[in-house]
Amino acid sequence: MTPSPQRFEAGAQSRTIALDDGSTVILAPRSTLEVAGRHQERMALSGGAWFDVRHDPSRALTIEADGVQISDIGTQFDVQAAGGQVRVEVAEGKVEVRSDAMAQPVRLTQGRSLSYDPKQGTALVRPVANNDIGEWRSGRLSFDMAPLTLVAADLSRYAGVEVTVDESLRSRAFSGTLVINNGDAAVRDLTQLMGLGLAGSAGDYRIEPR
Repeated sequence: MTPSPQRFEAGAQSRTIALDDGSTVILAPRSTLEVAGRHQERMALSGGAWFDVRHDPSRALTIEADGVQISDIGTQFDVQAAGGQVRVEVAEGKVEVRSDAMAQPVRLTQGRSLSYDPKQGTALVRPVANNDIGEWRSGRLSFDMAPLTLVAADLSRYAGVEVTVDESLRSRAFSGTLVINNGDAAVRDLTQLMGLGLAGSAGDYRIEPR
């Protein structure tokens, strides 16, 4: 008999989930994870999570996030579904990423990342430093030419502040590292680094042209 699906939610703090096979998931703040299947092999993620998956040839783990399927072969990797994009970064082992809109699946190995934009149908694969993968767990966020809308979505999730972006700035990109222990300071740092304006206060901000 297949057990009923389990639903896990994280509030303002991350949440660690221990699976039956010894694998571990660290669910990011303001994220949800549904786990289904006889061997907990099917998952649906909304938000972000770090996965440390035990290798088991008899168990093919699949994670769905915003229409993207990530198949794991036993590895450590980070998944973020926010700001209209899905990002997958592999710290160890390998994963396969696929979507109905992709021409073909993409296999990622250690030190590689994929950023997928469902609206544009584009998938960009880049190298990534292992120290930067899943670094939200230690209070930092690093970006490499990330759309400003995605940066704002990450700050809203991890820094505990609400951040929106003026429509005229949606195509702007940001590269750099933000410390997120103080969400208000992180938003101010972002706008100063990019030479942009900031409206609002007390945890509710809008990034605007200066």
